Amino acid sequence: MRKNILKITLAVVALFATERVMAWGGFGHTVACYAAEQFLTPEAKQKCRHYLRSTLAYQASWMDQYRSIEGYTDCDKWHSTNIDAKYKVKVGLPTTGAYHIERIRKEMMNGGYKSMPDSLVKINLQYLVHMIPDHHCPVHVRWDKSEHPEFHYSLKNKGKKLSYHGFWDGSVARWRKGWNAEKYFEKMEKLSKSQIKKVQKGDGYKWTQQTADVSRYCFKLTPEGTDISKLSKEDRAEIHRVVDLQIQRAAYRLAGVLNEIFKE
Repeated sequence: MRKNILKITLAVVALFATERVMAWGGFGHTVACYAAEQFLTPEAKQKCRHYLRSTLAYQASWMDQYRSIEGYTDCDKWHSTNIDAKYKVKVGLPTTGAYHIERIRKEMMNGGYKSMPDSLVKINLQYLVHMIPDHHCPVHVRWDKSEHPEFHYSLKNKGKKLSYHGFWDGSVARWRKGWNAEKYFEKMEKLSKSQIKKVQKGDGYKWTQQTADVSRYCFKLTPEGTDISKLSKEDRAEIHRVVDLQIQRAAYRLAGVLNEIFKE
């Protein structure tokens, strides 16, 4: 029964999310959160279910739905983090997601969540399950136009204009028609304990810096004017590799943060 409910939940989330323009196309958030839940300790999984009253995947795109609603508009800018013209993350800006990933993480660690009302624990979890995957999307590092105007160029799809941001934002679902979260997780490369420890090392700022470096590589993969419908099989495979790596990192890191918060 529970398995059937989970399948229905994932299907609804994927369908609803793909109808909006979101980071990772919505589908990417769903698969990152679904995968992260598989990597939770039993205690962390139980506590996440207790506070969220749902799966992580169900909450995956909550921040996108509420970003324009009164009372939540401050979080509109938390979906990305600023970097400068040299691809260096700007640390300590309260208007960025990396800042709030670390703020929430520190406030909830060492049993800090126990002194919070359940409603605050819930919303903090909703923020984390969205912001951590967001900060692994190559276009969720943010430049000022004056610092990096190339970020704002356009691509093509069968001759029609397509923004660079739009392409990479929806890159998880692209060319994977018919896939759901379970199938994506099944195909995802699973890491050894030592590899997981290495991936989870660091914090929101360091992970965002790594994404900034990935973004630099993405410019080379899809330079201005690229028609994605004409990409070679090899180029598509490389884009898939980059995207899958980022989703994998997001899933393990999200799980690591939640396991750390709920270890006591």
